[in-house]
Amino acid sequence: MPLMAATMLGACATGYHDASNPILGYAGGYWDAPGPGQLLKVGFSANGFSKKEQVGTYLLYRCAEVAESHGKNYFAMYANLPSAILDKRSTERTVGTLGGKPSAYVYILPRDEDGADVMSAKVILERKKQAESGGPAS
Repeated sequence: MPLMAATMLGACATGYHDASNPILGYAGGYWDAPGPGQLLKVGFSANGFSKKEQVGTYLLYRCAEVAESHGKNYFAMYANLPSAILDKRSTERTVGTLGGKPSAYVYILPRDEDGADVMSAKVILERKKQAESGGPAS
């Protein structure tokens, strides 16, 4: 029975969960890591049944959760380390594929204040809450 359940789960798109989850993590999920400096690296990987757009949305949700967990209301997002060094902020998520499986990562800098190309953790988490309740997730 557990093998059948695992097989059935594997035929579905990856849901929003921690990649270190011992049951669901084999199919992907979110992850984050410290550094360098005050930056945090946040990522989401999924299985081949997942859409790139969903991976990008889940990545954004996790960025907001990480910023909030660090006691910050906002965050600046960077596509890579060179962009972070140059303070070249982004509001877009680029989702690539590896072995036919979508994945993405960004670096974030949690912040206390709003500003140019800074994202609101509260607004993003409200979208997540609406999406989970079946409301509009724009």
